[in-house]
Amino acid sequence: MGNQRTVVVGAGIVGLCTAYELALRGVDVVVLDRSATFDSASCGNAGLFSIGHYPLTKPGASWRGLRWMFDSTSPLWIRPSFSPELLRWLYTFHTHCNEAHMHRCMRTLCAMGWRTVQALEAMLDAESIDCLYRRSGWLDLIHDEANLDAAAAEGRALSSYGYRTDRIGGAELRRRDGAYADEVAGAIHYVDSGIIHPGQLVRGLADALAKRGVTIRTNVTVTGLTRDSSGRCVGARLESGEVVRAQTTVLAAGIWSDELARSAGVRIAMQPARGYHVQLDGVPHLPVTGGVMRETFIAYNPMGSQLRLAGTLEIAPVGRPWMRKRMNALVAGARKYLHGIDGGRVTHEWAGYRPCTADGMPVIGAVRELPGLYVATGHAMMGLMLGPVTGRIVAADICGEPQSIDEELLAAVRPDRLARG
Repeated sequence: MGNQRTVVVGAGIVGLCTAYELALRGVDVVVLDRSATFDSASCGNAGLFSIGHYPLTKPGASWRGLRWMFDSTSPLWIRPSFSPELLRWLYTFHTHCNEAHMHRCMRTLCAMGWRTVQALEAMLDAESIDCLYRRSGWLDLIHDEANLDAAAAEGRALSSYGYRTDRIGGAELRRRDGAYADEVAGAIHYVDSGIIHPGQLVRGLADALAKRGVTIRTNVTVTGLTRDSSGRCVGARLESGEVVRAQTTVLAAGIWSDELARSAGVRIAMQPARGYHVQLDGVPHLPVTGGVMRETFIAYNPMGSQLRLAGTLEIAPVGRPWMRKRMNALVAGARKYLHGIDGGRVTHEWAGYRPCTADGMPVIGAVRELPGLYVATGHAMMGLMLGPVTGRIVAADICGEPQSIDEELLAAVRPDRLARG
């Protein structure tokens, strides 16, 4: 790519994967991040590399959200507000919670899923990153037997995309893994997925980028984007007044992406949704692989000798204090699924924001209204899983390469769909 330079705003998994793919193509890359350490929402992820995952806009999700609005410990809690932007987002979210939209999303997400595994495993092998990655699948863990058939039907629906699932009864589940409580009715095993330690992945990738000559500047706040006289985006402006110039700029700043894009007259409407996790040490029966407790929507993942419990989405203005009762709900909700949870000792707690678009899909690609600007944001809870393939998509766009995914499918994540919407 000659002397081409790209500025990537954001050092989460999406930004770092984009920087990695660009570096492989010979692009000079500078990564900018407001944090002094690598503690983004990527690191707070549950660590389920769950390819073929359904989007937030599943049919019925909006009605459940309205019911849960009156319970501040519910899996999805929307803080009541008369904010016009929130009301617009909620209305748009509601209109996308239907079968037709979900099928359109799944065609794209399932195609991205296979390619994100390829990208991740190639990166881990090439850079020798140790992040506890195992292709062990994940479990949709079901406590109430009445929910087993619906869970199995969701799994079978992915078979047309080549994804494999296995229905496991409660007795067989406990024979394979003694971590599960006697009351658990069974599980659906999503065979093709894996588990990973998100923090180790992010830090290992940052080290690999440094070895490849990528400059990563932390503890710098980007306040806006810069245009040249022709109206092209030519870099990012820092709080100090410095302008970091480049031929192309990638906005991968999570929940801050909309604010930064607006500084250049571009709108990427999202809502910040806070997630939580708690890390436990000393749990006597660590499960073999991770999963999601279907009735409580709590994810769990064994990470070395510890167990991570993660979950909940809390849509509320940025800056409000996180809620102790929502953090405590993770342990309380896991008790009826896993043995020995109360024997664990809390070693770490985290709460952070995930960028959620109203149609449930990320925003990836060139911004037509502002040449030179690319976005890679809005992944909600799928940033860890879609980060590697997002990096490949953006790098191919910038370098003029053909995409490995059909452009008709990529239309579901392209920025111009927001203008059409």
